[in-house]
Amino acid sequence: MQQYKIDVLNLYEPTGSVRSDCADITFFNAGTANVVLNGALTINPGSSITLAANAGEIDRTIYTYFFSGAGIRKFIIFRKVYI
Repeated sequence: MQQYKIDVLNLYEPTGSVRSDCADITFFNAGTANVVLNGALTINPGSSITLAANAGEIDRTIYTYFFSGAGIRKFIIFRKVYI
């Protein structure tokens, strides 16, 4: 049986990037400003998106983000990391 842990990242900077290196990743916009992920996907306040891999797979994507518009910046990322 494969063991894993859940990492939780809280991001407040106006722009940044996160390397996935995990099986499943969830992006949650906990603020009031929109978050734009990888220059293409807008995550509205209170919304989330989850990307899931098949068993044993690992996502190596580097995800970039920036906040769009005025409001509170709070972006939370949950990662399922195999150990």
